[in-house]
Amino acid sequence: MTLLVEKRGAVGWIVFNQPAKRNAINDAMWRGIPVALERFDADAEVRCVVFRGAGTEAFAAGADISEFDKVRSDKGAIAQYDDLLDQVLHSIQGSMKPSVAMIHGFCIGGGLEIALACDLRYSGASGQFGIPAAKLGLAYNVEGHKRLLETVGHARAREIMFLGRRYPADEALLMGLVHGVVPDADLEAYVTGIVRTLIENAPLAIANTKTILEEFVKSSGTPDAARMRAAIERCAKSADYIEGRRAFMEKRKPRFTGT
Repeated sequence: MTLLVEKRGAVGWIVFNQPAKRNAINDAMWRGIPVALERFDADAEVRCVVFRGAGTEAFAAGADISEFDKVRSDKGAIAQYDDLLDQVLHSIQGSMKPSVAMIHGFCIGGGLEIALACDLRYSGASGQFGIPAAKLGLAYNVEGHKRLLETVGHARAREIMFLGRRYPADEALLMGLVHGVVPDADLEAYVTGIVRTLIENAPLAIANTKTILEEFVKSSGTPDAARMRAAIERCAKSADYIEGRRAFMEKRKPRFTGT
C-alpha cells in the first residue's frame, strides 16, 4: 500500500509510503486522502490527524512524475488532475479535526501543498521545502497558490514560485512555512507532545476556530456568517463548555468529550 491509513488511539495517521521514490504522491494516494479523512471525521474517538512520510528521507517529494504522461498529458487530463488536487486540499482544510504535518527531509511540490493544507507543520532539521513548478513548466493550481499566499504573504510567495528553489528548514521557519524546527531525532517526540495537547483540548472549541478561519480564507464567496454563528453556538451550548468552566473553578484538568 502506498498510502497507509491507521487509527492509533485518538490519532488518525496518514502515511505516504513510497520511500524508494521519496514518498512521491501517486494517483491512488491522492484519491485515498479524502476517503481517509472522511473515515476519521466520522469517528468521534479521533481527535486529530497526522500526516507523515515513511522513513526519514522525505515527507513527500512532490507528485509521482512517472504518472505525468497519464495525468497531465492534455488539457482535459490536467483539468481533472487539478480538480482532484482541489478535492484533496479541501478535504484536509474542511475537516473539523485539527491536522498536523510531521516533516522529515524533502517536502516539495505536492508534498508542500499537503503540508500547507494542514493546520500545523513541524519539521526536522533535515527539512527541504520548495515548489518547482517554474522549473517544470507546470501551472500551479489555484488552491495551492491561495494557501501559500495566506501562509507566507505576497513577497515570499512570489519568490518561492518564480525561483522554484529549495529552502532549508531554518529558512522555512523564518518565512512561516512551518511552525517549528527541531533536530530530526527529536521530531517524533516533539510532535507527540503537540498531538497530546490537541487531544486534551476541547474538540468543539478547536472546530469552532477552524470553521471561522476557513470561512474567512476560502477562495470564493463571502464568509458564511450563519455557519460561523452555528459553530459558536454549538460550542457555547456544549457539555465541554460547562466542564471547562467547572475544571477551572475546581483547579483541575478538564476532561473534554466533544459533546
